[in-house]
Amino acid sequence: KIIGERVLLMLPLNVVLAARIRGAVDPEEVTTALGRLRSRHPLLAVRAEIRDDGTGMYVGSNVPPIQVEVVPRESDDQWLARVEEELQAPFPIETGPFVRCSLVHSERMCDVILCGLHTICDGMSLGYLLRDLLECLAEPEKEIAGPVVPPAIDSSTVPKPPSTRALQRFIMGLINRKWEAKGIQFTESDMCRMHEKYWESNTGIQLLAWTLDAEDTARLVEQSRAEKVTVNSTLWTAFLAAQHEVQPDRLRYRQRSALAVSTRDKLNVPVGDALGFYASSLTVKLTYCPTMSFWDNARAVHAKITKELAKTDLFRMLSSELIHPTLLDSLYFRKFGLVEGTMPNKLLRKMKWHQTTYGYALTNVGRFDIPTSYGPLELEAVHGPLFYSDVEEKMLGVITVGGRLSFFHVSRRPVVGDATLLKDAAMRYLKAAVGENT
Repeated sequence: KIIGERVLLMLPLNVVLAARIRGAVDPEEVTTALGRLRSRHPLLAVRAEIRDDGTGMYVGSNVPPIQVEVVPRESDDQWLARVEEELQAPFPIETGPFVRCSLVHSERMCDVILCGLHTICDGMSLGYLLRDLLECLAEPEKEIAGPVVPPAIDSSTVPKPPSTRALQRFIMGLINRKWEAKGIQFTESDMCRMHEKYWESNTGIQLLAWTLDAEDTARLVEQSRAEKVTVNSTLWTAFLAAQHEVQPDRLRYRQRSALAVSTRDKLNVPVGDALGFYASSLTVKLTYCPTMSFWDNARAVHAKITKELAKTDLFRMLSSELIHPTLLDSLYFRKFGLVEGTMPNKLLRKMKWHQTTYGYALTNVGRFDIPTSYGPLELEAVHGPLFYSDVEEKMLGVITVGGRLSFFHVSRRPVVGDATLLKDAAMRYLKAAVGENT
């Protein structure tokens, strides 16, 4: 059954992870390996079946193979254009699968781009899939381990299921019955039309990717520990400082930040290396104070994140089960003028999906301990995870692999201008702060 993540099923939210591989990668072997990995990761071979009442099920029958598209590699930054295409391409929810792969390929180097529908995977899922894919390529005769069955996130697996008042349930029941009487259903073709409208309204995407070397990464970790803050808080402070400097117009939503939080270690059951959706988010009101030192700002950021994390219900998505599934579906259809109705409009505004809500959204996987050598193949760099959402002005994906920290930044040029100004400012603040006491 598709549970809390049902709210994401039709939304234009694809998650991307990109990796640069040095060595000879055979595209046919990639296709074969992804086919074999279906036995390890069941959600690589599912489609969505929507019932008459709007609820959904993952179905594992008659699902086509994972698409592997090969593009001849002509430049070092060519893969960024391919990522942009992947972010914008909808998945066939009625037939599946919900993961695809692109190879920007040459004989000696290959950029591998894994893209998944957010409903079935988070950023760490794509990291584990990348590792498993490279292991298969290195040892194609080795037996596939698994399966790693992803546990459901429901009332039996979360530490404390979200609670709602009886009056809220009663009112929502009335709203659901009124909505259900309309008999509104959305098909895959409707979803594709909504995705098209979404991207017509979100033109001018700009992607930036860069990496710290191992020495700078180690210095960042060491200095953050010395200042008694997490690397996450240090990074966030740098980008808040950059936002304050480069975007001096103090729009209210830029005081709100969104932090992705993994729920893999917060369930009552082990998740391990499962491919699935195990992510939640934290909303924190944060500003950078230029009259304070960088590290005093970082400690303030760290304290606010810690406080907010302690009181935030990371499994609040389960509350969406109170809302009729097709009413949830209708929100973005309403946003882009493809359905009318008072109820979708009110709920759209209640959830704040009708406007830009956050200045920055940060997804930091942290240190992702996977090998960098796979037989004749070397994992040179990893960027991501990244997705694009129009309720967040700027999004940043951060991951550390092989001792090197990588950044992946997405925004819209018509909104933020040249994003390299933000990147350069953030790195200037970060390097100045890390070098203060070294």
